[in-house]
Amino acid sequence: YSMIGRIRHSILLKISALIIALCLIVMVFSSYGLYLGWTSYQQASELSVVRDMTQNFLDGLKNFMFERGRMNVVLSKEQPISDENSAFLSDRRAAADEAFEAGFSAMEKSFPKETAELRQEYRNIEALRVATDAQSQRPLGDRDVSARLLWFRSCTDFIDTVITRINVIRQLFLDNGDVSYYFDVVVDSLHFRSVVGNESSIITSSIAAGGRLSNANNATLLFLMGEEAEVWSDLEGTVAMLGSDELTLALENVREKYYGLFKPEQEKIMEMAGNDQLYEGADKIMADLSVPALDSVLLLSDAAVRGIESENRQILAAGLQSFLTGLGQMLVSLLMAVFVPIYFRRRFVQPLNDIIRVLGDISEGDVGSPVPHVKRTDEIGMLAHGADMLKNSVIKEQALKQEAAQTMLQLEGFSIRDALTGLYNRRYLTGRLEEYAILSMSHGSVFSLVMCDIDNFKSFNDKHGHECGDRVLTHIAEQLSSHCREKDIVARWGGEEFMFLLPDTGLEGAGVFAERVRAGLEGKTYACDLFELNVTMTFGVAQYDKDQGVPGTIRRADMALLRGKNSGRNQVVVFRDADR
Repeated sequence: YSMIGRIRHSILLKISALIIALCLIVMVFSSYGLYLGWTSYQQASELSVVRDMTQNFLDGLKNFMFERGRMNVVLSKEQPISDENSAFLSDRRAAADEAFEAGFSAMEKSFPKETAELRQEYRNIEALRVATDAQSQRPLGDRDVSARLLWFRSCTDFIDTVITRINVIRQLFLDNGDVSYYFDVVVDSLHFRSVVGNESSIITSSIAAGGRLSNANNATLLFLMGEEAEVWSDLEGTVAMLGSDELTLALENVREKYYGLFKPEQEKIMEMAGNDQLYEGADKIMADLSVPALDSVLLLSDAAVRGIESENRQILAAGLQSFLTGLGQMLVSLLMAVFVPIYFRRRFVQPLNDIIRVLGDISEGDVGSPVPHVKRTDEIGMLAHGADMLKNSVIKEQALKQEAAQTMLQLEGFSIRDALTGLYNRRYLTGRLEEYAILSMSHGSVFSLVMCDIDNFKSFNDKHGHECGDRVLTHIAEQLSSHCREKDIVARWGGEEFMFLLPDTGLEGAGVFAERVRAGLEGKTYACDLFELNVTMTFGVAQYDKDQGVPGTIRRADMALLRGKNSGRNQVVVFRDADR
């Protein structure tokens, strides 16, 4: 009977532990819900601060960009600044000062160090304004010849700095739904506005100074137009992906006002200037037309900021829902802690006590007492059947888990491989680069990057078709892989670009490796339909530099690649410190 008592005591302890465990599990889940709710609220609060900061900086940049362009035109003219331009600049400065100060105040709450640096840069701009204003009061012949260039470059540098700050801060919200893409629209539209503002200012100031573009200005303008087309393409893609009606309308507004109205008039006046047919006041017409056209670009940024606010409201709502759910689960767990033990005692513990008591009588030799609860068909009566069902359910669960694990392995493989070539993708290589950068810092190991690009691939694609292009990419991928050591990594970086990560390889070794690959490719012929195709590649080599970091090293390899492209293609260019 004492053994039966110990069994009863053990069962009671296990049931009590089960009840406590169930309550703790529910409390853990409820606590997690509360944590998620609070975290979402914190994220929404931080995002709200960043949104306010971004909106204020947008307003500041809107006015500052116009100030930069108009002053650039003023400093190009023979005569001193007019009253009209002076009033225009004064209004824009006041609006920019107010907006930037509001942006600094919002930014300072979360990023005090960065705010102090940015505020100091704006103070430098304010000091430059004073000197530039003095220059604008003089005729062209009495002005400092470097004043206009200093003004324009300093303002452009400050604009780029603000855009960079916004872009860096938005990296904190990459995992918040579409917020990151809305920030992409903000940053790209600011970039676009800065580029087209540069174009407009160069053209208008040249017209104001006499009509013709200098060779240097013409080269700069061509570069900016290429950059403009690239950023505009990115904007179109991001807006299309977001599917926001408001953003789409704002983008179409830019297309109409900038590309439909302003750009044709700008090109017309440029043509007239080139033919010495420029009429007086053309620069003023250009300046007046530029205001609504360039404002439309920043209206696109405003729409993106409103999209961020909309996403922020959704995050806040989800956080509140999670918080309330967690609170409800917490209350349920407390109720369970009170009522579940009572239920278990009446439903299970007491019947077990009755059975144990009968077993105790039997152990004493008293077999006359009937066994209670023999007619029960609930959990106690069906314990064996329940155990068998539990076993089957566990077997099924294990099979499902194994299948899920295999599926996860397959999905992981898909996520790091390029679908066309089978090589690693950019995302995977970027992660490995960061790992090797950490190893380099901690162990002093070296590694190098080799960036390569198929020569004339676009024209090849246009001539032979994308199907042939895909075959060539696949063949190239096989050839590149065949040159790798076991520890080397080659990935498709994008389009026709590939990149090697060469561990424990210095600059010279990487250059030799790249030349070996280049020479091997140069002699290969690829059959595509009825054509025998010779494909070459250009290579840029750079060794990892801890001062430059991963992004800087990638830029160096890209610069070397570009240098090879510009100097004839089908060659290896090594980036050295002297090339900086």
